[in-house]
Amino acid sequence: MRRKLAVITATACALLLAGCGNLSTTLTAQVPTSGPIEQGEKVTGNTNDQFIRVIARPPSAGMTPTQLIQGFLDASASFEGDHFVARQYLTTKANDTWDPSTVVRVFEGSGTLTETGHRVDFSASQAATISANGTYRVSDAGAGLISGYDLQRVDGEWRISGLPSGLVLSQSDVERTFRSLSVYFFNPSFTRLVPDPRLIPVYGPAQATTLTRYLLSGPSEWLQPAVRTGFPDGVRLNLESVPVVNGVAQVDLNRSARLATDEARITLSQQLVWTLAQLSDVRSVGITAAGEPFIVPGVSSPQPRDAWPDVDPNAMPIGTTGFVAQTAGVVALAEEGSVPVPGPAGATDFSDIAISGDGTVLAGIDMKGNLIKVPLTARAARQRITLAGAPSAPAFGPDGSLWVVVAGAGLVSVDARGVSVPIAIDGLARKSFVLAAIPSRDGTRAALIVRNGARTRLLLARVTTGGSRSGTDLALSAPIRVEKQLTEVLDVAWADSDTLLVLGSTGGAELQAFTVRLADGAVTDEGGVLGAVSVAAAPGQANLMGSSDSKVYEVLGGAWLTRTTGAAPAYPN
Repeated sequence: MRRKLAVITATACALLLAGCGNLSTTLTAQVPTSGPIEQGEKVTGNTNDQFIRVIARPPSAGMTPTQLIQGFLDASASFEGDHFVARQYLTTKANDTWDPSTVVRVFEGSGTLTETGHRVDFSASQAATISANGTYRVSDAGAGLISGYDLQRVDGEWRISGLPSGLVLSQSDVERTFRSLSVYFFNPSFTRLVPDPRLIPVYGPAQATTLTRYLLSGPSEWLQPAVRTGFPDGVRLNLESVPVVNGVAQVDLNRSARLATDEARITLSQQLVWTLAQLSDVRSVGITAAGEPFIVPGVSSPQPRDAWPDVDPNAMPIGTTGFVAQTAGVVALAEEGSVPVPGPAGATDFSDIAISGDGTVLAGIDMKGNLIKVPLTARAARQRITLAGAPSAPAFGPDGSLWVVVAGAGLVSVDARGVSVPIAIDGLARKSFVLAAIPSRDGTRAALIVRNGARTRLLLARVTTGGSRSGTDLALSAPIRVEKQLTEVLDVAWADSDTLLVLGSTGGAELQAFTVRLADGAVTDEGGVLGAVSVAAAPGQANLMGSSDSKVYEVLGGAWLTRTTGAAPAYPN
């Protein structure tokens, strides 16, 4: 088949070239036969850098009020020249007072324009908002958007004389004109970076400058209680721009940076390099303080984009693999088949399992409904944990504690001694019950499966320590929606530091896997198998799915293929 396709392609190309010979030389491309060899621009396959440019149209003569507002809404998607084209729809006074940077209200569908006298109202279903610092937040179900525009005649043409601050953009406009990037902060132990995703206009201000400003301004309001920053108080940009020259992002901090300790110089460098390294034109980061060299122990200047691998937000233990519960005991997946894990876990029949982040401890619910914790070593002793009710959904927490949902008691944390304490969850709607809570590997957020009435929903909560209303040290707070498409959720796993793998459904469809991107709520269908009941995911690893007929599937090349028999696939978390 490949040989036939090659012949057909070669023939077509020959005919095309022959046809070109009949065209005027003014219409055909001429191949130079002399002159120097020029270095062309490198063409990459990085789809993150490929966007459809929005070509905004200015107002035309004779526009009706509704046509004018529609034209303004369309032109608002172009950020070039501080919305230069969109501003042409405004009166001089409205142009002077309109601030498009305050908020973006994102709507679904096409919306409706209603004209009443010298006013036009735009109404639609609101999908999300984007704050002034680029934070995307999914709106509650049923949220509406109404934006009113006052009009007046200017030289015989309608123009907008009054309008709310901010932008009103469609979901497709946002997908075309924004890029998802993160600013990075630390988990409380300063061992791992945490992404704080932002949406940044592709053709707005320089992205290196925008990212650095966001980083120095601190984490988003929602994430702030759960993370830390390595920047000392008072450190800001000395020059209000971060130019990228010959692949080097040049960050000049103010004089306050000179007072930073060696430890602070390392942590702020780690945040800066990881944040700016997302940009394809940045190969290294040069840091100065008020124009003078900024010395950072253990690293050259400028700092290469891969200078700080130890704080990788998606780092996994060497040799990470998946685990599966089989009737004869838990097995670890290997290149060829699987092998029993050492110790008692390799000879125990579990219905559900969880693996600690370092891959050394297993917790599971055995076939009698007991919660068992056991190290994955040959001579380990089983620890049976006594709880007030039936346990479900075991998961390891950020400090090595075990999280489990207990019937009648809710979510609890179990320490190394087997002592359980409740985990406060502040902000859930009334009559909501947590079915599972899976913490992120950095320990700052938790994916929640919550039942309210007959529905199950996916929420994201931040993880904080101390200050909870119940007096316990560990708390989950401010749960938020992260998507709007799923109508049922059965299982969830962290695919990476900013992406969830969810087993769920849309409408009345069969359960299948979806990836949910936390940065902007994007939901991608990953397919599935009949009778799916669980999923597992980890950075750099193949997604796994367990089914009700005791089979575990692995996704390869976009297809779910049988990997082994068993249930409850899991990765270290």
